[in-house]
This record gives sequence, C-alpha cells and structure tokens, in this order.
Amino acid sequence: MQATEERYYKINQIVLMVLGIWPYQQSYFTQIQKAFFASVLLTFILVQLLVFVTTQCNAYLLLKILSIVFPFLFVTIKYCLFIIQADSVKQMLDRIRDDWKSLKDKVEIDIIKKYAHSIWFSSIISIVVLCACSLILFTLQCLPLILDVILPLNESRSFQLIVITEYFINQDKYIYIILFHEALACFVAEITLCGTLITMMTFIWHSCALFKIACYRMENAIEKSALTIPIFERQYLFYQRIIHAVFIHRKAIEFAELFTSNFTVLFAILIVVGVSSLSINLFQITLIDNRTEDAYIIPLLIAVHLNYMFIINYGGQKMTDYEKELFKVTYNGLWYTAPLRIQKLLLFIMLKGYKDVTLIFGGMYIVSLQGFASLTNAAISYFMVMHSTKK
Repeated sequence: MQATEERYYKINQIVLMVLGIWPYQQSYFTQIQKAFFASVLLTFILVQLLVFVTTQCNAYLLLKILSIVFPFLFVTIKYCLFIIQADSVKQMLDRIRDDWKSLKDKVEIDIIKKYAHSIWFSSIISIVVLCACSLILFTLQCLPLILDVILPLNESRSFQLIVITEYFINQDKYIYIILFHEALACFVAEITLCGTLITMMTFIWHSCALFKIACYRMENAIEKSALTIPIFERQYLFYQRIIHAVFIHRKAIEFAELFTSNFTVLFAILIVVGVSSLSINLFQITLIDNRTEDAYIIPLLIAVHLNYMFIINYGGQKMTDYEKELFKVTYNGLWYTAPLRIQKLLLFIMLKGYKDVTLIFGGMYIVSLQGFASLTNAAISYFMVMHSTKK
C-alpha cells in the first residue's frame, strides 16, 4: 500500500511482515518464515499431545492439556488461513487503497481517516497489552530461576512449566531449551492472534467507513439551496448525487461480501474450535488445584476468548447498524421536495437500505452482538454438560 492511508495501517503491516504473511512480500525468506512459525506452533501442540503416550490418561489430564492445545490449535488454523488466503487478503487491501484514492471530498476523506485512525489506535493498544501480558507471564514462569540468581538458597527452588509437555528428554537438564520453545510458541501465538485480529477489524471497519460515506452523500444529495435551480438542472444534479451515494454503498456491500466469501469455510471451523476451547477452559476453572500458575493462566485464557469473540462480533454489529443508517438518512431527508422521478428512485434505495447486510460465516453464523451471546451461551451450555458429569 503506497498511498496516504499507509501510515494508518503501518503497524498491521509490520506485524504481518514479522509473521511472514504480509501478502505484498512473497520472497524466499517469507517462505522460510511461514514454515518456521507454523512448525513452532505445530510442534508445541505435538509435544503436549505426546504426554498421552508416556502418561496414563485420565479426565483431569485430558482436559488440562486440551485447555492449552485448543487455543494454540485455533491460532495455528488462523495462521494457516492467512497463508492460504494471501491473494484474497491482498485483493482486499488493494480495494482499500483504491477506495482511498477515489475519494476527493474533504469530509469523506475525514470520515475514512477517522475509522482508519481507530484501527491504528486499537493496534497500539493491542501491542502494548500483548507485550505487558507476555512480560508478566514470562516473569511468573521464570520466577524460581530468577530468584535462584538474585536470592540463592542452599538448594534450587522447584520449577515447573505452565504447560505439560513431553519431549522424551531429561527436562531438568534441558529446561532452558524447553522453556525457550514454550516462550517462542507463546510469542508466535500471541502476535498471530493480534495481527490477524487487527487485519480482520481493518476490513470490517473499512466497510463501516464506506457505509458512513454513503450516508453522508445521501444526506446531502437533496439540499434546500438546490431547490432554486431550474427543474431540469435540479433533477440532473440530484440524479448525479444519488448515483454517487448508491455507488459507494454498493462498493461497501461488495467489500463485505468479498470478505465473507473468502473466509467463510475456515472461519466456521474456527467457531467450532473457539467455542470448544472456551468450554474446556470454563470447566478448568472448577478443577484448579494448588498450582499458582493455574490460578492466573486459565482466567487469562477465558478473558482472551471472550474479548476476541466480543471484538469480532461488535465489528459485525456496527457494520450492520451503519448499513441500516442509509434507510434512516434517506427517509429523514428532503425527499418530498424532489421531483416525482427522484422520489420513486429514493423509494427503491430505502427498500435496499432496509435489508440487513451482515457477515455470515459457515452459511449459518451471523457476526453480531446476538451472535456473541449465542456463542457464549453455547460455550456455557457445553461447560454445564461437562460439569454435570464431574464426580
């Protein structure tokens, strides 16, 4: 993206470039990046599942391992999704760039800048929270090792990894290597979750901006100052303004539909994995033992699940709300002062604006606040089923 909008999406670009999934950079080095990061995530899932090979499996151990495996599986699928759909992501970023270039009106440029700035600010907040959480978790994980250096005792303090893994090696001897693998996998997972979420919200928020611009154009299509113009000139002027409003509104709908069509199948898989992950982690709350790390890692995972689900569904809800605004703006305008042909045209626009434009994944799930409530209820229901079987 080489236009004015580049600075608003710079953070997102940097994060995706670090992960090797920036669609405009497809070099040999990025292929190595993708293979490396994907292997880090997959091997970390594998070493957790290998525990079942060497340890007698029970319900407690199964759920404890799955409570970490499922979030990493979610992130891994999403990382692979952005690799597979690199061309689609590039196509949508190209459309954003073209939309920026097509705007000439200062107010319209200010509108799209406002929404782009929201993404930029959200990116900053996400990166800061990511770094803070990573630092805190890593410090708590390595606290015994740090205290052994700062305040040494006659014997080393007991040290245990947060995640149960099996490497088929002496873990005490190679603890630093294992710790490095865990820290690297967590870092890759966190930055992947952050980068892909920002990209998705960029697409959703851009759709909202286009709908807002369409409303602005429609709101100013018929002005009192234009009523003094001769009838034929006035009719032509109104036609042109309405056409421009309909044009940008149609672009917004096409952009939203493109986003849905490109990601619908794999996002349906992510919904299943995400709800299952949240249910298992909710159940883990009831099984927390005396381990200090369990007391903060499980609630943190639940908070991440709920925040992620809410942010995505909130974006989908806002897009639907802005699309409906076109109907209200058209209805509350000066349509009654327009010629009869214009009034008939506005009637069709209101009928079109009255229909909901929604993000639908998997052909059944609507991204909205109601969808967020449905997913949360589903996760709680599965949690209650698991809890009812607890002895």
